[in-house]
This record gives sequence, C-alpha cells and structure tokens, in this order.
Amino acid sequence: MIKTKLPVLFIKNHEIFPYSDIKIEFSDENLKKTITLGESIYDNCVFVMHQKSDDNFENLNTINLGIIAKIKLKIDMPNGNMRVTLRGLKRAIVGDIKEEDSLYEVNVSVIKEEEIDPIEEIAMSRSLYKEIDKYVKATDTSDFDDVKDIHNIDRLTDTVTNLLPLNHDRKLKYLKEVSPVKRLKMLLDDIEYELSIIEIEKDIDLKVSRKLDDSQKEFYLKERINVLKEELHENIDDVTLLEEKIQELDAPLAIKKRLEIEINRFKSSPVTSPEVGIIRNYIDVLLNLPWNKSSKEDFNLEHIKKVLDNTHYGLEETKTRILEHIMVKHYTSRENVPILCLVGPPGVGKTSIAKSIADALNLKCVKISVGGVNDEAEIIGHRRTYVGAAPGRIMSSISKIGVNNPVFIIDEVDKMTKDIKGDPVSALLEVLDKGQNSKFVDHFIDEEFDLSKVMFILTANYIDSVPSELRDRMEIIEVPSYTEYEKIKIAKNHLIPELIKEYKVPESELNLTPKTLTNIIRYYTHESGVRELERVLDKVYRKFVVSKLEKKTPVDPNKKLELVLGIHKYQINQNTRNNKGVMTGLSYTPYGGDVVKIEVIAYPGLGNVKITGQVGDVMEESIKVAFDYIKGNYKNFGLNIDEIRNHDFHIHIPANAIKKDGPSGGITITTALLSYLKNVIITNNISMSGEITLTGKILKVGGIKEKLIAAINNNITVIYMPLANKEEIEELEYIYKNKLEINYIDNYQELYDILIAP
Repeated sequence: MIKTKLPVLFIKNHEIFPYSDIKIEFSDENLKKTITLGESIYDNCVFVMHQKSDDNFENLNTINLGIIAKIKLKIDMPNGNMRVTLRGLKRAIVGDIKEEDSLYEVNVSVIKEEEIDPIEEIAMSRSLYKEIDKYVKATDTSDFDDVKDIHNIDRLTDTVTNLLPLNHDRKLKYLKEVSPVKRLKMLLDDIEYELSIIEIEKDIDLKVSRKLDDSQKEFYLKERINVLKEELHENIDDVTLLEEKIQELDAPLAIKKRLEIEINRFKSSPVTSPEVGIIRNYIDVLLNLPWNKSSKEDFNLEHIKKVLDNTHYGLEETKTRILEHIMVKHYTSRENVPILCLVGPPGVGKTSIAKSIADALNLKCVKISVGGVNDEAEIIGHRRTYVGAAPGRIMSSISKIGVNNPVFIIDEVDKMTKDIKGDPVSALLEVLDKGQNSKFVDHFIDEEFDLSKVMFILTANYIDSVPSELRDRMEIIEVPSYTEYEKIKIAKNHLIPELIKEYKVPESELNLTPKTLTNIIRYYTHESGVRELERVLDKVYRKFVVSKLEKKTPVDPNKKLELVLGIHKYQINQNTRNNKGVMTGLSYTPYGGDVVKIEVIAYPGLGNVKITGQVGDVMEESIKVAFDYIKGNYKNFGLNIDEIRNHDFHIHIPANAIKKDGPSGGITITTALLSYLKNVIITNNISMSGEITLTGKILKVGGIKEKLIAAINNNITVIYMPLANKEEIEELEYIYKNKLEINYIDNYQELYDILIAP
C-alpha cells in the first residue's frame, strides 16, 4: 500500500512516467540516503520530483506535481555510485515539504484516475493508434510493438509519451498534465509534428549528400545540424539556451569570458567526442555557482540572544563569546576576524549552536564533515584532466546552497588525516585564511571565487587533536559538558514537553519527578550531552503509551523505575568510608564531575612504586612527583627515610575499566601516601583537587564547576582547592553556598598542617 508520506528523490535531465521503468546511476550521498530510506522504511517507495537543470533548493515549493515510484532494483557499484531501477506508479500532488540533514520528506495526495466514457475512450485510442502506425512506418522502429495491447487511455498516453523522442522540457509538460484526454491531444500534435520533421530531414539528407565528399564524412552530423538550422530557422541544440544563461548570469567579467570560450569549444567539438560531456559539465558548474548572489543578513542582537537561549539551555559563557564574535564581525570592517571553532565532547550541541547562529542571522546553513578526510582534492577539487573530476566539497556545497554568504559548518576538524594522497589541512587553510579566500581557486573550477563572505564555523571534540596550523586561525570557544542540574532543567523544559506533544500523554498521567530524572541520568546515561537522556526518556514514554494501548496498568517510573528501564546500566563511584592510606579526590570526566579514591599500601621491598588502575601518563607523573616530594621533605613530615627505602609502595585507583588521567590529582595522591605513612585516617567528608610541584607549590586546576557538583552529590562538606582557583570558584557560589566549606591552599605544607600534622 502506497503511503501518503514519502522521501523525496530529486532528479534532473531524466523523466519517469507511470507504467514505465527507468535506470539511474548517481553518486550524490543524499540521493543514496533517500533510496536507502525508501527501501527500508517506506515499502520500497520514493516520491520523484523532476527538477529543471537550473533549479535549486530555493524554488522546490514551485514544483506541485511528482511521481510515486517503486524501487525495483538497487545495486552499489564498485566506483562508489548507486544504480537504481525505478517503476513509475502514479502522479501525486505535492504537499508540505520538510527538510532534515539535507534529506526531504513530503506529504502527497494521489490523483484519482479521470473517468472517461468507454466509447469515447475507444475512439480516441484508435485515433492515436493510426498516428502511431504512420510514425512506425516512417521511422522503421519496433519500439511501439507492445502499445496495441494497451486499452486504458491513461496508461496508453504515458507509455507512448515515454517512447517518443521528445526533449526533456516537453516531457515534463506531459508529466504535469493529469488529464489523459489532454495528453492524447498533445500526442496527436507532437506525432504529426515529428512526421513533418522526418519529411524535411529526408530532403535535408539529399542536400547534405551533395555537399559531401569522402574527406568530409566525419563532419556529416555537423553539416546535417547546420542545414536543419537553415530549414527550421531555429537552433535545435541547447547552445542558444546556454548563451542566454551566460548573458543573464550575475558574475565577474572574467567568468563570463571564460564561459564564452568554453561555449565556443562546446560548439566546435564533434558530438561523438568524449570532450563534449566534460565541457558541458564544466559550463553547468560555472553557471550554477552563486558568484554575486547573497542572502540578506538580519542582524538583531536581541533576536540572536533569544534564539540561542531558546535552543540551548545554560552554556552562558559559550553564548556570550559567540555574541561577542558576531558583534565584532558585524560592526567592524576587519577582514582577519578569526574563524569560530566550537570545541567540546560529543552531544553537547556544537552543530546545533552553529545552525542556531544561521537561523538568528537569517542566513542559509550548509554542513560538511571532514572526519577521516585524507585527500586534499576533497577540499579543493580535482583537476579536469582526471577522469571523473569534480569540484571540492567546499564549492559543491556553495553551489547547492545557492548563495555566497552562508553559515558554513565544517565538522570534526580534529579527525582529519594526512597521508601520501595529500595534506587536506593545508588545503583547508587556504579556505579559512581571510587573506587568501577572497580569491579561492578550486582546481576543477580553475577560476577565483570569493569565500570571504562565508561565515565558517568549525567543530571539534578535542582541541589537542586539531592541527596547530588551523588553531592559529581560529577563535576557540569551549562548549562544556552539561552538569546534572543542567540536564534535569533541559529534560523538564525541552525534552519532556516535546515527548508529551509527540506521544500525547497528559502531564497529569505521567510526571517524572526530579529524583526520577536524577536516577535516570546517573544510572542509565553516561554522556556529556543529552542524546542518550533523550533516548531513555523516549523509552519511558513509549512503554507508558504501549501499556495503555494494551489496556494494562502502566508502571509508574517514579516508583518502579527498574521495571521500566531494566537494571542499572551504569554505576557511579560511591564515597565509601576511608581507611588509613585512602583519600577521596575530585575528578573531571567528559561526562561531568566524579569522586575518585586513591588507595596506598606498603610492604617490605626496595623503595619501588607500583601503580594500577588504568592510570594515564599525566597522572603517573603526578604520582612520581608526589612520592619524590615526600622523600625530599621527610624531615618536615617526621618520617624515617630508611623505612621508606625498605618498603615498596602500591598505589591503586579503583574502577580499572576506566582510564584516569589529568593534572589535578597531585595533592590527593600526596595526602593518601602521608595518610598511610603517618597512620592517619582522613574522613570521607573531606576531599580535594590540585596539582603539586617538587617544591610543594599547588597549581591551578580545571573542571571546577563539575567537581563542586560532584562533591555535593557525594555528601562531601569540606574541600581544599588551589588558591589560584579562588576567583573562579567564588563566581560559582550559587552552586555550593551553604553546602560546602572551601579552603584555599597555596603550598602543600598548609594542607599537611591542617589534616595530618599531630
């Protein structure tokens, strides 16, 4: 059964009619995804919309009719292309078109077949059969052998139209005509016209033959075309159309001159030459580029703030820096404004922030991903001397979006690679450098294009992995992970209202409490953003609705969460009671703050240190510094150096499956060692974070907000932090006020005197 909602497959220079098959091969990734979507979800159906060669995505809404088609065969070719055989089914009227990630979905209404009097239908079909017989005799073709078995006029007209050698624009008119009676009248006129052309061609052939000798045979086709022009007084090829487009094109004079040169090459090349297709493709690429076409930027500071606040909760520092960047770019004439680079863990909203910027400025938005790209030709195109040459992804995207000033998102720049195929990073530098990109030259296009109006926004997960030459040209804006509090707010204000709307569940029937949301976040998600949280909440609402449909009593997730979501998927570290040699530290992870236990034990040996617990290089270095700091100051700590030398020490950090690293565990490790050596137990309501040097200096650390929240969540009441972090911590007083006692230390001796000294 054909659905009323279908994915849209856009095709150019091809036509598909009801009751007929068509084979198409394409390389465009969006078209491939559309076919796969139709095959897997929409009962092997897609909705074909025919675009003219000069159509772009701005005027899709002008196409009001298309063809519902069945996917009969799909083959993935060795060259990466996809070959598809489609069977046309029915004409349908286009409804609302929705776009997401460059894929389109449309609501369609199937056109009912026109009722025709049976006697009139027979009479009309006989008239058409007579004209077909004349055409078959004149052309000596066998293409129409099966037509006489068709008695339905709707099917007959579509089948004959598909077989006739009509041009693309004429066939599109047949496709848009829903009345089979009107199509039949059009066919009678066109067949009569074709028959008259055939008669004239016979006369032309006689004239041409008199002009030819043996040395001119290779020019036969060209001479034939010239005589046709003389007889018909019109240009039967599309050179005139291309020349008109060049005249209308809003482009620099150099581009128009280049197009004129290519047109002359196109006209003078033999039709059978392989160069013809290459030249025509190049001309089309130049004609479709938005040389001087721009979107009008709508700069309204209050509107931009409102859009960012509505689409992204929290992230105040991030949004402030974005606003500052946009304001400076808008109000100054500086050409070397740095490129924005949003850096943060997966799922925190980097790409969606960039799209919100485009929405707020009323600019078009285009996105490419360069993760794994190792060929510079993907960025700056192939030279036309190569087989299958094409523009790079930058210019291809600009051509598709249709304007020269979009918001251009380049995703995953930290995952670009470099090998023998080339250096895509250097190629990307040319795109991003404001001193060069006003005269950017794609290898395929081989002409300068101004990219200086494009607002490039890059995204990356890890700033350390971004090539240093790129970092020099970028404004780094960190997008931090969401805290537990922020996730609860996002769930309450954004995710749950959307689910209520989607599943039509009244809030009075299912109202998740803050405690339930906290448990979902802690035990069923482990992420920086809220993607997994959204999926888990969707599962809760889905199960609730299914229970109602099955007329069962839904389980209340506020009371029996595990019956809805199953056993806990993740476990959080527990702040258990400390013993001698155990110290509670605070750590930062991509998923938020956490507590970490440092355990120390000693046994007779030679003064060696054994480290376990998936410790990274930085933390291993912190352990060595802490151990040497203690040995270097053993007198101040009242220790026996011989006793240290005659023992081996084992330092363990539990949760072996999780790698732990970072420069903030120095004072925790030092305190755990001294706790063991001095036989002092430090209660688990005390914690700390800070790095230590060999002189005992306490260094500044990061992840402060996440660590404060982790301390509160784990019933810690007293924490010790570096003095260098005091101003940053005091700005977060709204989080810990009346919940934490924070002490600032500048040298480890101060901490020793408070916690361990007798």
